[in-house]
Amino acid sequence: MVLVCVEPVLPSHTCGNPGVIPKGTVHGTRFNIGDKIRYSCVTGYVLEGHAVLTCIVSPGSGASWDFPAPFCRAEGACGGTLRGTTGTISSPHFPSEYENNADCTWSILAEPGDTIALVFTDFQLEDGYDFLEISGTEAPSIWQVDTTF
Repeated sequence: MVLVCVEPVLPSHTCGNPGVIPKGTVHGTRFNIGDKIRYSCVTGYVLEGHAVLTCIVSPGSGASWDFPAPFCRAEGACGGTLRGTTGTISSPHFPSEYENNADCTWSILAEPGDTIALVFTDFQLEDGYDFLEISGTEAPSIWQVDTTF
């Protein structure tokens, strides 16, 4: 007879170092459950994403950071971050045309469980060149349309 003793696996009590971000600084040196770290960017860059991350316990997966690490974007670059209950996203120089090869990334920050609704009032993509990608959902999607809304 073989007797196997199985002990329950306890969740990790550390989230680990989330790492440094390019053109940014992380403030905080403790990475255990309940600890918080704060990110900032060097002069000339703005933070995109959550500035403060908290080490939390996730059921079934142990300790993890409550949000992904942010990134630093050059001031004046195309894109941005929306926080709060409403906001507007527009292309550079709207309603005029934007430059060729513009690569705009917008982040919409919401609390877990919140619903984000996108309402388009004026929407144009250059057929064969432009696309809209929506990620961070259960099923990421890429929209390529050749019509104007």
